[in-house]
Amino acid sequence: MRKAEEWTTLLSIGTGGGTIELKGAERKDGGWDFRLRTDEPSKGVAYQTSGGGKEDGLHLLSHIAWLSLYPLYVNPVIANAVEKRVLHHKYRNESSFMAWLEACYPEAEQKAALLANWLLTAERTVFFTGAGMSTESNLPDFRSKEGWWRRIDPRTVATPDALNDDYPLFKDFYAARMKSLEAAVPHAGYHVISSWESRGMVQAVATQNVDGLHRKAGSRNVYELHGRLQAVRCSRCDEQASEQDFRRGIPCQICGGKLRPGVVLFGEILPEKDWDDALAAVQQSDLIITIGTSLEVYPANQIPLMSSGRSVYINSEYSGAAADFDLVLEGRAGEILQQVDRLLKSVKK
Repeated sequence: MRKAEEWTTLLSIGTGGGTIELKGAERKDGGWDFRLRTDEPSKGVAYQTSGGGKEDGLHLLSHIAWLSLYPLYVNPVIANAVEKRVLHHKYRNESSFMAWLEACYPEAEQKAALLANWLLTAERTVFFTGAGMSTESNLPDFRSKEGWWRRIDPRTVATPDALNDDYPLFKDFYAARMKSLEAAVPHAGYHVISSWESRGMVQAVATQNVDGLHRKAGSRNVYELHGRLQAVRCSRCDEQASEQDFRRGIPCQICGGKLRPGVVLFGEILPEKDWDDALAAVQQSDLIITIGTSLEVYPANQIPLMSSGRSVYINSEYSGAAADFDLVLEGRAGEILQQVDRLLKSVKK
C-alpha cells in the first residue's frame, strides 16, 4: 500500500458538483501506478486503479466524457498525453474545449492549437492563398505601390489594351515579373501545406497567385485562378510557346502573333476549369483557410464565402475582411503554419 504522499496529482477536472482526480506514483522500474478518484455529491468517493507508462493513466478516464468537462489542473508529466487527446477531440462544448486549450497551451499558442484541432478533425480542408503568401518568398506584390514596376500602376499595363496597343511595355512588364521568379524559393509555409496534402489533411489549394510556388513546393491539387506566369501562349492562335521566346520578343512561330503570359489580365474572365474545380472543392469543404489576401479582387474574393464549414483567415495585418471568419491569426503565414505544424507533430499518433 502506497503512502498518501507518494501519489502525485496528474490531472484534476471539475464536474460542476464535484471533482475527478487522476493521481500517479512512479515505480522503481520506471512504470507508473495510477489511481482515479471521483467525488460526486450523489455517489460519494470512488476509486479505480491501474498501471503502465506515464501516459496510460488516461485510460482510467475512458468511461467519462472528460474533455466536455472543465480542467482544474494538468501536470506537465502527463501534459503531452492530454494535448494529444485535446487536439484530436471533435468537441461539441466550445466553452469547455477552450478551457482545455488554455490549460494546455500558453496564450501565444492557443489560436494555433485551435487551428491544429480543426485540421485534425476536418474531413475536407481547402487553402485559398493570395499575394501575401508570395511576398514572404521575397516576391513583390505588384498590386501594392511598393511593388509597382517603374512606378507604373499594373492596372494600366496588365490589360488587353496594353497587349494590343503597347506591346513593348506589356512585354517588358511581364518579362520583369518572370525574372523576379528565377531566384524565388517557396518559403517554409508552402512546404507545410504540401506535407499536409501528402498526409491527406489538405484536399486542394486555390490560389490567386501566378508564380507557381505551390507546385514548386510539391502541392499537386492546385487551382490557379489567375493563371500562371510561365505558361506562355500566343494571343492570336493560343498555341503554347516558351518563356524564353516571350522574354526575347519573338513572335509566335505558328502564326506570328504576339506572345503573352498565361495570366488573367484585368477585364478577362477567370479560367473556367480551375474556377469550377476550385468552387466544387470549396463547397465540399468543412474547413477553408485563407492566407495573405485582402479579398478585394472579384470574383476570387467570393471563394471563402462558398464554404459552409469553418473559416480561418491568416494575414500579416488585420483587415475588414477578417470579420467574416471564425478564426483570425495575425502574422506571417510561414511562421504561423510552421507553428501549427510543430503542434501537430508533437501529438502525432
